[in-house]
Amino acid sequence: MQAIPSVAAKKSERNYGIDLLRIISMLMIIILHILGHGGVLKNTAVLSYRYEAAWFLETASYCAVNCYALISGYVAVNSKFKYSGIVSLWLQVVFYTVLIATVMAIVSPNIGKAEVIDAFFPVSNKIYWYFTAYFCMYFFTPIFNKAIGALSEKQLKAIGVAIFAVFCLIPFLKQSDIFSVIRGYSPIWLMMLYILGGIINKCNLLSKIKPWVLILLYVLMVAITWGERLICDYYNANFSPENQLVTKLTQYTSPTIFFAAIFLFVGFSKLKISGALIKPIALFSSTSFSVYLIHENPYVRVNVIKKIATVFPKLNTPLLVLGVLATAVLIYLICSLIDIIREKLFKALKVKKLVSNMEQKLFKNIW
Repeated sequence: MQAIPSVAAKKSERNYGIDLLRIISMLMIIILHILGHGGVLKNTAVLSYRYEAAWFLETASYCAVNCYALISGYVAVNSKFKYSGIVSLWLQVVFYTVLIATVMAIVSPNIGKAEVIDAFFPVSNKIYWYFTAYFCMYFFTPIFNKAIGALSEKQLKAIGVAIFAVFCLIPFLKQSDIFSVIRGYSPIWLMMLYILGGIINKCNLLSKIKPWVLILLYVLMVAITWGERLICDYYNANFSPENQLVTKLTQYTSPTIFFAAIFLFVGFSKLKISGALIKPIALFSSTSFSVYLIHENPYVRVNVIKKIATVFPKLNTPLLVLGVLATAVLIYLICSLIDIIREKLFKALKVKKLVSNMEQKLFKNIW
């Protein structure tokens, strides 16, 4: 999952703080998948130290998807729209879905030709919810960019407030998915975050607040969300086993997760990175989307992530935390190495150039 690379800023204007956030956010997403898909959260005793530590990691990582959508709008708002961007990205997705499905068909008798054929259609088959939602959103980004460029700063700030009020605050107070954003798993929510990322760029929001203060505010939002979860669990376990309280903050559209993403995003965007760190940050930032595609592939999730994660609930609290973090880093590195090979193959085949030439012939000067 990624703040999609087809909308990168000019090299001279590159914000390496944003690139670093891409890496950190993807590590957070891997942590979410280890804890969730891997079954760590379900298999630790409720209110044990291991359970609380696992949920703190989960809560601290929960805003990562929002950060990626914010990055997309922040970086793309001043960019020229290109159909070749989404086509190149689609080819990257298909490369991994087909490759992994083919490997699984060879080694597993349960995977056949039908599954390999399905892998050629990742959007319609919803193999990756984020990419399906992003694919839908992508074609409307020229409208968003034009509108953000044309509106005044005052008008844009009003829209930002409206996004929070309509999609976060009102549903939270009503405790109902009034506008069908499916807790954030929808193109509508990605569109709102894309717009908000563009607004942050143009209005330079929170520019007067120092990065370390923004990071502390992010930690505060995480603490509130985590605390609400523990209060619900404690109440359910000790006072009302029949009428269970349900956490209301652990979702992409909750007010605390919304602001956690904003604070973390702006904090990293203000970081000044130079020297020897630039090259590794640029490299691993460029592979982050493929890290998502590889480790979150349904076959990899079932056959690798779930099996790896079975050991963590058996560890003591410090080892559980270190084990999850170390595994996330290892998964990131392995997937990045795979993608470096994929990128070399695509360059050898001149995939981006071919797609770009095709766009010039079919859609010359539309945007």
